[in-house]
Amino acid sequence: MRALLAALALVCATPARAQQSYGSKGIYPVYETAGQWVIFDKAPKPLKSNKASRLDLEDRFLVVGSQGSAIFTVARASATYGGACRKNRPVKLRAALLKGPRSAVGSPIIAVRVKAGFKLHGSQAKYLILPNEVNEGTYSRLSDAIKSSEIADIKSGAFHFSSDDHPSPLIQQYPGAEQVQMKIDFGARLLVRGLADAFVFIETSQASATSRRCLRLADGEKLIAQCVEMPEKLMAETALLRFVAYDPGGQGSPFLLAYTPSPPLWGEERWGFSLRSAGPKLVLFDAMDPSCREGF
Repeated sequence: MRALLAALALVCATPARAQQSYGSKGIYPVYETAGQWVIFDKAPKPLKSNKASRLDLEDRFLVVGSQGSAIFTVARASATYGGACRKNRPVKLRAALLKGPRSAVGSPIIAVRVKAGFKLHGSQAKYLILPNEVNEGTYSRLSDAIKSSEIADIKSGAFHFSSDDHPSPLIQQYPGAEQVQMKIDFGARLLVRGLADAFVFIETSQASATSRRCLRLADGEKLIAQCVEMPEKLMAETALLRFVAYDPGGQGSPFLLAYTPSPPLWGEERWGFSLRSAGPKLVLFDAMDPSCREGF
């Protein structure tokens, strides 16, 4: 378990989108397709010197899902289509089919590469299936802080207006609370070491004709750190995602995992965030788009 915690700590130290450094830290999204649990290797050209970026027969992974975790191995690796598209055409990718105790995991979300001798015996990991706890009290507690943060980002340029949006100079230079529309799509309380009243939530704010979706962490009425953007790559609304907290050591250092429990019309998504007292960090973002439709 110490080896797993160390590996996850390394992942959290330098968060990056999966499309930019896919598998470089040994962490992958897992999808169910055609009855199989699959990791698609989306790295453009895996480095020969970087074993963590390759998927080989008998490689071992800790698969974390909606109900628990278990050790899986790569049963077969082969080239296949169905994991991604490029210029509206399916891309041929290397896929690893995983074998292991599916019933212990539930719906698969992520896979973390582990060494040959790794065992889960004696694990103190904790899981929570997270219901949406957003209510009127959530808005009264957090609305002012959220709008203040969004206004600060508009002034600093951290809030990026879309290319087809042409906001007035007044909004860009002197934004006010009345010019920012906001809704909280999801929120849940969690144990985060160092925070007295940790609350993780997802909010969508709009200024002019541009909207931005953020994952945020609060301690009571205070926001911790800045917005962690959740781009709507496949237009998946937050309501279509399900959330689970996974704390490997059970000591208040959880990961928030989000996934689509069944494939929407436009593709599936996998998200991973580390939640610490210093703020949230994105550790995994991936979308599987097998449709190759126009407009993506």
